Amino acid sequence: MSTPTEDTSTLIDLVCRKSQAVKSKTGRREISVSAQEARGRRTAAELGLTVRHVWREVGSASRFRRSKKVAQQDLALQALEKGEIGALWVFRLDRWTRRGAGAILSIVEPQDGRPRRLLVDNCDAKNPGIGLDSANPRDRSELIRHAEDAREETEILSERVRNAKTFQRDNGEWLNGVAPYGLRIVMVTTGDEDGEQIEERKLERDTETSAGIPGEPTVTKLEIARWVTYEAPVSGHAKRKISRMLNDRGVPSPTGGTWAFSTVANMIDNPAYAGWQVTGREDGKSRRMLYRNAAGERVSVMVGPSVLTEVEYNAAQAASRGTGPAIDKESWRARHVLTDLLECAGCGSSATWRGKGYCCWRPGAGGVCPAPAYVAQKGAEEYVYMRWSSRLAAAEPHDRLLAIVAERWQARQDPQASEDEAAARAALADAEAALSRLWKDRRAGLYDGPSERFFAPALTEANEAVLDAQKTVEETRGREGVDISFLLDTSYQREAWDDADDALKRDLLRLAIRRIRVKKADYRGQAFTGDARMEIIWHDDEGVYNMSSVK
Repeated sequence: MSTPTEDTSTLIDLVCRKSQAVKSKTGRREISVSAQEARGRRTAAELGLTVRHVWREVGSASRFRRSKKVAQQDLALQALEKGEIGALWVFRLDRWTRRGAGAILSIVEPQDGRPRRLLVDNCDAKNPGIGLDSANPRDRSELIRHAEDAREETEILSERVRNAKTFQRDNGEWLNGVAPYGLRIVMVTTGDEDGEQIEERKLERDTETSAGIPGEPTVTKLEIARWVTYEAPVSGHAKRKISRMLNDRGVPSPTGGTWAFSTVANMIDNPAYAGWQVTGREDGKSRRMLYRNAAGERVSVMVGPSVLTEVEYNAAQAASRGTGPAIDKESWRARHVLTDLLECAGCGSSATWRGKGYCCWRPGAGGVCPAPAYVAQKGAEEYVYMRWSSRLAAAEPHDRLLAIVAERWQARQDPQASEDEAAARAALADAEAALSRLWKDRRAGLYDGPSERFFAPALTEANEAVLDAQKTVEETRGREGVDISFLLDTSYQREAWDDADDALKRDLLRLAIRRIRVKKADYRGQAFTGDARMEIIWHDDEGVYNMSSVK
C-alpha cells in the first residue's frame, strides 16, 4: 500500500464485483471479475495511472442490503477518502455501492479539498472506456442519480421481500430451509382468493424417520423430540442431564453428532413444537421467537396435530425455567438455587450441581479446565443471599437496579404483559437508533448539496416511526405500579427468603443478579471466603466483566 510521502494522485484502485446470479434479467451472462479487471487496467494505462490494488468480490443479492457491509467495497472507498489513492475505477455503479448519494458526495466534494476521481466503465463490450468521470462536472449529477437509483432499487426490493415473508408467515407457511428435529416439511395445495391453485410449505409430524439409535431401529425422531421437549423437562431433568442421557443412549443429534446443552435448550424453547409460527432468533441469543401477526395473534404452521399441546408446551417451559411446581422431592430445579447463575472463572463454563456443591461441569464431561472451581452449597448460597440482600437494601430510589428489579418482578407476575412491553420497547429503541443515524449522516455532510432534498422526507419518516413506537410503549406499559417494598428491607427480605421454596429463591436472586463467577480455591480444604472467590455481576453492570477481577 502507499505511504504518506508518495504522490498518490497517480495511483488507482479497481473494484471488480460480480453477483452470484448466473444471468442478468436480459438473459446475458454478467462479465467476470477477471474481465472487469482487464478493462480497468486498460483504462488506467490510457490515463497514465498505476494500479495499486484490485478489490475482487463475488457477492449475492442479499449482501447488497445496507444491513450487510461488503468489506472489499468499504476498504476501497476508505482508501479513496483517506487519500491513499487518487482515483477509483468501478465497472458498474450499482455493483459498487447502494448507499446512495452520500457515498458519491464524499468523493466529488471531499472535506480536505484534495481532488479525487471516481471512474465508471462505459460497459461497451467492443470499445472499453470511461462512461462517467467525477472530474467532469457534467457527470457528477449523473453519478449521484445512479447512486440514488441503486439505493432506491435495493430498498424497494427489500420491502418487497419483507412483505412477501410477512404474508407467508401470516399464512402459516414455514420459511426456514429445514424443519425442526422430529418434524418434516410438506407441500400443501390450496386455492388463493382468485381461485388459483398454489402450494404452501407446512410442517407435520415425522412419524417415519428413524432416530438412528443403535439397536433401536423402530424409535423415530418424533418420539425423541417429544421426550426432549416435554417428557424429560416435566420429569425434572435438567437440560444438561437430558443431553447426557441422549448421548449415553447413543441418539444422534440433529446434526448427526453428540447432543449439547444448547441443542436441548433450543428445542425446548422452540414454539414450533406446539405448532406455532416462529421468526428469527432473539437478539444475542439462539432462542426461537414466537411470531405474532399484526393483530397480535399466533399463527399455526402445522398440518395435523402438533408434537405438543398448548398445555404440554407451557408445562415444559415452566419446568425447564424452574417457575413451575416441583414434580417431586427429587426435582432438579427445586434443590439447586444457584445452578445456571454460577460460572467457573477458570474456563468460563457453567458451574453445575454435583455432590454437595457446585463445580465446573467441563472436567466431568471429559473436557479440560485450567482451574476448575468448586464451592459448597451452604456457604455459597448464604453468601450470595447476603450480598443480594445488602445491595437491594442500600439502593437509592433512583438506582437503576431497582427499576430493573421491578421490571423483572412484574414480568414474573404477568409474563404476557411484560413480553408485549419488551417487544414495544425494542421497537422504540430501533426507531430512535434510526433517527440518530439520520442526524449523524446530516452532520457528516452526506445530505449536503444535491442530496438536501432527500433529508426532509427521511426525517419525517424517522420522526413518525419514533412517535408511533412511543405510543405503542405507552399502550403496553402496565397501568398498576409494582410493589417491591418487601425486597428493600432486610427484615422483610429474610422473612420472604426463609418462607420461599428453592424455585422462588432462584427467581428472587435473578431479579438483580445476572451472573456469578467463582474461582478455584488456592488449596484443598481452604476455608470459603466469598469476597475472595466469588464475583457477582448485577443486571445494572455496564459492559463485559473480565476474569481478572476475581482475586
